[in-house]
Parts: sequence; structure tokens; C-alpha cells
Amino acid sequence: MRVLISVLKAVSTVNQAQLIRKLIESKGFEVEFKTTITLDDLNDVENYAFLWFTIGTVQYAGDAVVPYLFTRKPRAVYVTVEGLPTRGSVIHTNMTRLDFIANSYFTAKCLKQVGLRVIDVVHHAIDEDLSTDIFQNKHKLREKLCNWLGEKAKDKVIFLCVSRHDPRKALNKLAHAVRILNEGGVKDFLLLMLTDMSARKLFQNLDNVIFIANFGGLSFKKVLEFMSACDYTVFPSVCEGFGLPVLESMSVGTPVLHNWMPPLKEFSSTEFNFVWDYEEEKLVQCGHTQYWIFHDYPPEYLAEMMEWAIDVRKNHKEDYENYSQSAYEHAKHWDYRKVYPKLLRYLGIR
Repeated sequence: MRVLISVLKAVSTVNQAQLIRKLIESKGFEVEFKTTITLDDLNDVENYAFLWFTIGTVQYAGDAVVPYLFTRKPRAVYVTVEGLPTRGSVIHTNMTRLDFIANSYFTAKCLKQVGLRVIDVVHHAIDEDLSTDIFQNKHKLREKLCNWLGEKAKDKVIFLCVSRHDPRKALNKLAHAVRILNEGGVKDFLLLMLTDMSARKLFQNLDNVIFIANFGGLSFKKVLEFMSACDYTVFPSVCEGFGLPVLESMSVGTPVLHNWMPPLKEFSSTEFNFVWDYEEEKLVQCGHTQYWIFHDYPPEYLAEMMEWAIDVRKNHKEDYENYSQSAYEHAKHWDYRKVYPKLLRYLGIR
């Protein structure tokens, strides 16, 4: 028997779909990824269940409406959203007849606010086995990274940013924060960037910023290894549907600097991560189908947190090691074998 998954072609959703696939296959089912699930797929006797994994707006989830409504086989629509779908784009469509499973309580709140039906919340997940293997090799990975960086890494605290370059990710704030630190004489750090090369212009003339690869250009395991090798992951984002790099970094024992905003509050912790409060919540239009919800803050907050994190790593090493261990232990609660069985129940798989 086969389960079809229609997955949004984005780094985060594809990586999560692979974890869902692994769990489904462990139950004895085949899994096939498809761009679109058709009416012919519904009639194929080998197809047992259907999963749409996408964004909860008409532009993306609209393709699920007809097959979802025309089949009696197990099916689920698992979505994320970074703000409010425009009411006008959903209220006069059959999207109101879909039962959505949200990837965060923040996503669920946004969908419900515009009249869409949410039947459950299932967070995203990590692979504890993979993360543990990387965490246990943390010191070797650090040594390998420092050898690669050479003299640039000597006695430096190393931050890593893993992010697309779009307005939600606030890379401009990160660049501003680095300049604040440099101009204030705080230069005993490096910032490694795993992002789109279009972001280079934001970081011009910053010698302690190094671009290592395009976002999506490395394997998932390699990204986790970079996270583990660095002292901190910095996540300057102002708008998320979930915020996977925060959870992924914690899973390999690397504390994260991030805005204390929803939905990150749902799975992060102030006990070992370095967080700051946002000052303003505002709507930013994204095309005609969604208003992003930005949780805005001044870059000075990020700069202050980076300076504090540097001090902790250099002068309070025992505290840092405790933060690292605590982050690793905390993230285990989101292992895919603990999280995704709830999603699979909607597919008739136990």
C-alpha cells in the first residue's frame, strides 16, 4: 500500500517530509512524493492515503481542495503560514471545507482568525539519532571547522546564520548588529553565513563575516554539522510559521540567539538560548494572499545579545557547556518518532 505526499518544494518542508516518509515506511507503507495529487491518484487502489504539506493560503493549498473533497480515503492537509491569509482570498472558496493541521499554535491562530478550520496542531520534528551522532562529534567538527578557517578562527567565537534572504528573515538587522559590534570594538567573533548570495551586499566591508554556501546548497546533515561546530546559531528573523533552524540547532547542542516571538516560544527556552523581546507587531502585505506578521525589534537588541553570548563563551565556559547540553536534551522532545505519529493517525496509520 502507498501513501502519496504532495510537498511544497522548500528546504524546510522537504526535510520534514523526509522524516514523515521515514516514519510511514517504518510502518510498512510505500511513500511517493508528487507535485500534484490528481483524481486518477484517488482511484488507484494501491494508494491508501494522501498528505498535502504546504502553505495555508489559496495560492498553495487551493490545489488540495478538489481531491480532498472527492476521496473517502484517509487524507490530511498539513500547513504552515507566516501571518494572516487575506480573508477575501479564502472566504469565497472551498478552502473553508478543508480540515487543516497546523505546524504551530501560531499558524493555527492565524488560520482560525480568517475563518479556516483547524483540527489539530503538530509541530515539526528532528531526527534524534542523527542529531545525537553529530552532537557526540561536536569537538571533532569544531576542530575541522577551525582548520578550514585557519588563522581567522583563532580565539574567535563563531556564530552561524542559516537563512534565506527575504524580508521576513531580517538579515539587514544582523548586518547592522555586526557593524554596531565592530564599531564598538567587539571584534573577537566570526559570523558564518549559509544564505543566498544576494545577501552579500548587506555585509559589504565586514571582514569578520564569511559566506560559506548558498542556502539549500548543502546536505541537511552538513548543515547540522556546521551548526554543531559553531558556538552559536543566530536567527534574526521577525516572521515565522515555525522556525526550524532554532530547533535543529538545539538538537546538536548549539544555543541560539533569536527574537522571543511566536511561534519560537512554543519550542524554544529562555533557560539556554539567548533571546530578546520584540517591540512591535505589524502586518506586512505579501502579494494578494497573505499578510505577514512581523515581530519587529531594533538591531541594537541583537547586537547586545551577541556581545553577551561572546562573553559567556569566552569567560563562563562551564555555563556555556550547560547551555549546550540543555539545548540538546530539550530538543529530544521533538524527535520525529514522538511528534509525527499524531499526524499519521489522520492518514489511518498507527
